[in-house]
Amino acid sequence: MKKVLIVDDDPMVRQLTRMALAEQYTCVEAADAESAYNLLEHEHPDLIVLDWVLPGLSGPNFFKRLQRDRDLATIPVIIVSARGEEQVKKTAAELGVAGYLPKPFNVKALRELVAQTVQKET
Repeated sequence: MKKVLIVDDDPMVRQLTRMALAEQYTCVEAADAESAYNLLEHEHPDLIVLDWVLPGLSGPNFFKRLQRDRDLATIPVIIVSARGEEQVKKTAAELGVAGYLPKPFNVKALRELVAQTVQKET
């Protein structure tokens, strides 16, 4: 079963995301970028669903950190955000993320984007 790392500081969003994906994917979770990075020492997910705004290291900076690590740079990342949709979407595209979803997101849209992204990578 493919594995998805969910990185979001809101426990309700992590729970909703996990519940939406649990039938198709193994889900692991982190509440911030540092915890997520530490998790990546032991886990190698097939996809990361990443909040844009996190305590400490922001989503974009976490993504840039992943890109500098040869072993982690190949993991596709989907950004989710409740902030300034157009600007976030533009910046996310410039960074080269695999996808973007505005919060609150539609569960069906999340499932479809995750499935498309994981399928692309296999």
